[in-house]
Formats: sequence, structure tokens, C-alpha cells
Amino acid sequence: MKRKTTWKIATVVILILGFVNCFESKENEEQNNNALLALVNATRLEVTGYWDYFNGTPDYPGDMFNAPGTEKAGEFYFDNQILTQISGASVFQANIVEYDNTKQTVYVQFTQHPFGGTGKFSAYYWTRFTDNKLYVCGDVSGNKNTLAEIKASTQINDKTNMITGCYTNNTFTPGIGFTWNRLETK
Repeated sequence: MKRKTTWKIATVVILILGFVNCFESKENEEQNNNALLALVNATRLEVTGYWDYFNGTPDYPGDMFNAPGTEKAGEFYFDNQILTQISGASVFQANIVEYDNTKQTVYVQFTQHPFGGTGKFSAYYWTRFTDNKLYVCGDVSGNKNTLAEIKASTQINDKTNMITGCYTNNTFTPGIGFTWNRLETK
């Protein structure tokens, strides 16, 4: 009888000690969830989503080439693999080759381009402006033959000026850039 009792006690102790670390505290679970979310966000393109885009800030009056900031200028779709841009009747589609959320840059290779850029590489840059909205600026000097060429782009963007800060070192209007595209959730 004594032998059966000792055996039962030993079994219970082993089982209890074996299951001690099987149940995590709520704090550990929250830490694990936060770590998982950080990993997902670090590997997910920051500008992912379906967007309507507008020229410059909402108070931008427009000019000879651009609609005012209150008129929809087109649409963007970004995910981790594909970019689609619709501007009037023009549709640009591209595979996302690489992106860097820290540099706020996405590199693409066009699969459809209305002006002969199919197969070429380009880049899109983004920033979050003081109005807490996302703005995108395409690499106007884009349509390069290789990813290395587009990564070597010397385009300069002024992230403090959403009206004329896109590609400020262009040769078309030296010192004055183009409007950034403001993204608004569809």
C-alpha cells in the first residue's frame, strides 16, 4: 500500500513540474503579440492599401498642369508585391521588386506602362507630412533598364513642400519640383 501511494505522489509531482511552464501569463502573451505585430509591420510595405490620390495639400489651388488639391487625380493600389496607378485613362502596373520602409522608397518593374516603359524600373518615394497624411512622389527620371540604375537615382525630394517638392533637381523646371500626390483612403 505504501509503495502505491509513493508512486502516485511522485507521478503527481512530476506532472505538476512538467506543466508549470505550459501556461503563460497574460503579460507574456501580450509581449509575444507585440513582438509578432512588430515583425509583421517591419515586413509589410507601409503604404499598403487602396488609395485615391490628389495633387498636393487640400488647399492647393492647382495650376496649368495639375488639378486642385480637392479634385481626385487618380488611384493607387499598393501591396507587398504589386503597384497599380490609374491617372485618367492611363494605367501603370508594376511588380514591386524591393522596398524599404526606413528610406520610404519602393522599387518597381513595370508590367504595363502607357508610355513605353513596360519592363523598365522606377521608384516611388513617400512621406507622412505635417497634416499626418501620406504623400507619394514618383521618380520622374525613372524607366531605367536595371534595378541598380534606379537605385542610383539622384532625384532630390523636399519632404517639407508638398506643392513643389517632388524632384526639385529636375532639368525641366530647375529648383522647382512637382506636386506630391496626397493619398486618401478609398
